[in-house]
Amino acid sequence: MKTNALAATPNVFNRKADVNDAGLGPLAALANGNQWIGDTGFNLMVVPRPGVGFLVMISPLFETHHFEVSASAPNRSAQHGTAQNTAIKYSQTVAEKNSKNILHEENGMWLNQTPGTLAEDGSGYGLQHVDPATTREYLSNNPLLRSGTIPHGNTIHAIGNWSAADLTPPASGDVQPFIKLANFQNNGSTLEFLPMYADGSDPTDLHAAYLSQIKQALEVVGRSDLSYEEFINPIGLLNAQAKDVTHVVSMAVSTENGHGGVLNVPFERAFAHPRAFICTFMIETVLTPGFKGNASPTADERSTFMQLQYLQSIPMFIPKGFNGKDVIFPHWNVNTLIAV
Repeated sequence: MKTNALAATPNVFNRKADVNDAGLGPLAALANGNQWIGDTGFNLMVVPRPGVGFLVMISPLFETHHFEVSASAPNRSAQHGTAQNTAIKYSQTVAEKNSKNILHEENGMWLNQTPGTLAEDGSGYGLQHVDPATTREYLSNNPLLRSGTIPHGNTIHAIGNWSAADLTPPASGDVQPFIKLANFQNNGSTLEFLPMYADGSDPTDLHAAYLSQIKQALEVVGRSDLSYEEFINPIGLLNAQAKDVTHVVSMAVSTENGHGGVLNVPFERAFAHPRAFICTFMIETVLTPGFKGNASPTADERSTFMQLQYLQSIPMFIPKGFNGKDVIFPHWNVNTLIAV
């Protein structure tokens, strides 16, 4: 009986990091700036507090994101072709703006999944055609993945989709159409980050205590000029930084769509842990102030720059978080970063 010889890894894969790889899709916008820096955002988190139940903490942010294109990788099947994953590695560091104390660090990858389109290749080395039904079920509806690790002992696997829009004339002050509102806690028309009892009981007393702590937290960080409403619906914190946007790539991923999840270490699972991870990145092309799209830049100037705005929600489950009841508390970040 004749058998095929074992094959070594073939050169035909040509697996190399390539910033011009068309398979990057929306991720190519992140590669426009390897380093992004921003300091106009906020973090709101809730932690267990002995004797009281919970403590609301608000922090102005100084944040950096680093992106680097990775080599692509194929996912093979015996009957349905080969999918290709193109990837960008990321490193995120979030610090309290004034003290520069680190609040959050995260490393991981963004992936874009695309179907192979080549004719059948008996060698098994190529990107064989993926049939339309398989493409719809596994790739085209949720092509994006954000996979990350956080040193609290959490690992996230959030999947979703993306869109792109040219804005003519340039738009300012309204990013809500691009955040995928339905992914986040909302009241049907706007964001509404409020704590809820896990058993679904009336949260009126919980809300009163939570709003009181938001007001106190804003005083502690010297931002009593901001209203507590802006920390129930933080879209205004992003809108204030969205000026003269000409193009936006929106990437919305979630662990709540049946395809992803969050893993937590045992201590976190027992006492306070993330139930989900929801995030939207908006990579924006912005007119440089002074050009307004009309004047021509000189040799050392550019008429536009790249801006990254994001909203990230990690709802926290805290057992006996208030009045002896289990509570799901908001925990979110917003920020605006510039590619440098």
